[in-house]
Amino acid sequence: MREVARRGFADLRVVDVARRAHVAARTVYLHAPTKERLVESALRVRAEALIGRIERWRPRGESADAVLGELIAMHEREYRAESVLLETLVDGALPRDVAALLKELDTVRLGIIARTLNDLAKRGGLRMRTSDAVALAHALLSYPTWRTALTGPGGRRAPRLIYAALRSALL
Repeated sequence: MREVARRGFADLRVVDVARRAHVAARTVYLHAPTKERLVESALRVRAEALIGRIERWRPRGESADAVLGELIAMHEREYRAESVLLETLVDGALPRDVAALLKELDTVRLGIIARTLNDLAKRGGLRMRTSDAVALAHALLSYPTWRTALTGPGGRRAPRLIYAALRSALL
């Protein structure tokens, strides 16, 4: 994963992966006959673990404020934990099968956002149409937005800034 993130898929060499893993190149080829299969299997395992964690997430808070804060914290935590995976998937220079993982992950994320905001709407916690709230939250919680926010001038304050923006618009 780190070699793909560092070099990009096109410049990835199995020899470099083997060197990083401290094994012979033949050992790598025993597990995956091509670099495409190697990258796909590594990304798939990590992406499926991330998808599973996101699918199991449920807010614990009662107030709309607390639920929104937890939603943002979950997205930040998962982005920080899986930044190499997410950056590799977002990069887009991957085989089609592998790139499909990003779409699957995005579908799961959108489902969590929609479910959470629908619950808030049922409690009367939103001040805009639910579909608009979901669209806004999805835009601000997407991985390219996190990358830009966390590496830009907002830096460590980015999650608080995103929380403040969503809170002022939604609640």
